Amino acid sequence: MIIWLVEMGNKVFVSFPHHRAVLILFYFQSCFHGNGDNLTKTEKCFATESDCQAWASIYKNATWTSSYSNFNAGVELNNVINFFIDSVTIIVVAIPEGLPLAVTISLAYSVQRMQKDMNLVRVMAACETMGGATNICSDKTGTLTENMMTVAQGYFAGRFWSQIPVKSDFRDKYFDTLVNAIAINSRAELGKELPNDRTEVIGNKTEGAMLMFIRKLEVDYRKVRHSADVVKMFPFSSAKKRMSALVRVSENEGMLFTKGASEIITDLCAQYMAQDGSVLPLDENMKKDIFSNITEMAGAGLRTIGIAFSEVSNLDEVKQLEDAPSKDMTVIFLGIVGIRDPPRKEVPDAVRRCQKAGITVRMITGDNILTAKSIAKEIGIYTNGIAIEGPDFRKQSPEEQKETLKTMQVMARCSPQDKLTMVRRLKEMGEVVAVTGDGTNDAPALKEADVGLSMGITGTPVAQEASDIVIMDDNFSSIVKSVLWGRSVYDNIRRFLQFQLTVNVCALVLCLMGAITGFGTPLRPIHLLWVNLIMDTLAALALATELPTPDMLDRKPYGRGDLLINGHMWRNLLIQAVYQIFFCLGILYGSPHPLNFQDCILPGQYSVTSKDNCITIHGDGTGHDATESYRNTIIYNAFVWAQLFNEFNARKIYNELNPFEGVMTNTIFLSVVFISSILQFLTVQFIPKAFHTVPLDGDDWAVCLILGFVSIPLGIIGRFLPPVNLNLM
Repeated sequence: MIIWLVEMGNKVFVSFPHHRAVLILFYFQSCFHGNGDNLTKTEKCFATESDCQAWASIYKNATWTSSYSNFNAGVELNNVINFFIDSVTIIVVAIPEGLPLAVTISLAYSVQRMQKDMNLVRVMAACETMGGATNICSDKTGTLTENMMTVAQGYFAGRFWSQIPVKSDFRDKYFDTLVNAIAINSRAELGKELPNDRTEVIGNKTEGAMLMFIRKLEVDYRKVRHSADVVKMFPFSSAKKRMSALVRVSENEGMLFTKGASEIITDLCAQYMAQDGSVLPLDENMKKDIFSNITEMAGAGLRTIGIAFSEVSNLDEVKQLEDAPSKDMTVIFLGIVGIRDPPRKEVPDAVRRCQKAGITVRMITGDNILTAKSIAKEIGIYTNGIAIEGPDFRKQSPEEQKETLKTMQVMARCSPQDKLTMVRRLKEMGEVVAVTGDGTNDAPALKEADVGLSMGITGTPVAQEASDIVIMDDNFSSIVKSVLWGRSVYDNIRRFLQFQLTVNVCALVLCLMGAITGFGTPLRPIHLLWVNLIMDTLAALALATELPTPDMLDRKPYGRGDLLINGHMWRNLLIQAVYQIFFCLGILYGSPHPLNFQDCILPGQYSVTSKDNCITIHGDGTGHDATESYRNTIIYNAFVWAQLFNEFNARKIYNELNPFEGVMTNTIFLSVVFISSILQFLTVQFIPKAFHTVPLDGDDWAVCLILGFVSIPLGIIGRFLPPVNLNLM
């Protein structure tokens, strides 16, 4: 409506003294403005001097009246409707309603491709969030290590074994007790034989390694289990770091076999079984020797598991306990197994890539702190930070925990509650946190984290249900790939915004300036809707499907406070918008021959020959600008081609100098640009009535293509300029 009122202000009505009043609408910019002796614009438009003099005479005898005395309600109502249509169309173009489409396309496309990289995305938004992760808190076993465990060393029968002992190294009573403790107090199974002298383990891999250990001692664990009368299994407690199995020996007597964290099991014990099967007091010297060997094995990166048992005389009472052994039971030490779980070969490089990308990688494990530090140092996580145990972290105040987390790289003996607390503290510090988990008790931490990552192989259904992304191969390198895809999604959204806002700014300024200065909107509603289709649907499809590149991990994560439109993007879009506005307004307000767009004739009244500035393009003598269609067609065509070429610039949002880099790998982008180009050609040359256009000649097509192509070198040159300082905006 505002545009219509401005248009009304630029109009005057002229009443001619003939048989009936003739209402003719002229613009102040028309060639009739002036007197008969000095009508330079008329001379440009009419073929003969007599024609000019005739029109000048009519002009002098005309009576100027107000617009109200000659008001035609039908004409003005039609104008109001047309301007209403223009206004609605401009609003449609101005609002970036294609952004949700671009986000959805980018997320859906990335989710599909991430599955090939062993990332099963359960919550689509987590894909983009992962790109902004500043902290990755990863479990050790199976994620950072191969989860191919073997018993390498041990402490049995009161001495340290640097190599795995054989059956003949043990006496019968000690041997039978040790084998029963390992075989019965376990839920794992050994499956089929695999290549490279490996065995399939069904269940917990630590238990599987211990079962393979007694297999090497020539024991069939299945026979031992089937022969035992198991009364109750006490499952593993992450808080107490142990599990137990109660076995009936007689009517009300039995044995309680226990295994767990080596130092915790050792502290429980008051006695130990010697080589000959005798039970002796576990004095302080003996404990020091055991702890010394635990330290040595853990320092070598071995997971140390303690094995013990208790003789039960009140079987029914113990059966009613929720946890065993109880404090009043006498626990007898059997031994320690040192289990080797080598790090994955690809993990050190993946950790370095994360650190280069500005992501802090922390290792969380239930293992001994020495084991954790050894593995973390080997894979590059433990460098110049600190390592802490869960119980010590638990004792700290929230502020002390935050201070600790600034340098903490390893947390050993970590419980699910410690993991949850750590996630909360990191989020309070403004970090974007991704955390891994595989157990049921990990579900709260997985839910609390910005991105919960569960394990596809070892993860429980509860953990997977609580997570956002399932790592199907339990491999840390797959987590790094999810970071790469997350950054790609975020960049794709930015690419689309950079492109669309350029179109919005240019289209709005062009239509507004045209209306205010009396030229009307050079882009008709059908033109704007076609541009809207290009920049919303097709551009979203083209720019939202860009593949990630390794150099995305060379920059810091954007974090929580990063602006969606950064200084680089403002620089790029303003350069393109200013250029497009400049050439469009230049064509609109007047340009040299052959783009000379003056209102030169009234259709059907005067003939125009090719020697005049108005070039004949139709048989009835209609020139370039009899209805302004030719001028507006060139503006529309050049504007659209500028957008199509600018799509290549929009693929890069920082200081990249080659807008064509990697374009051949994106067939969707190439297809969209090709189809858009063909359709644009058709709208101008073959379906002009539908699009309110006029077919252009070869010279003007060349002008439009050149004006559009200039966007590319202009974009490259603009990369040398500094980004916009957003603090000044």
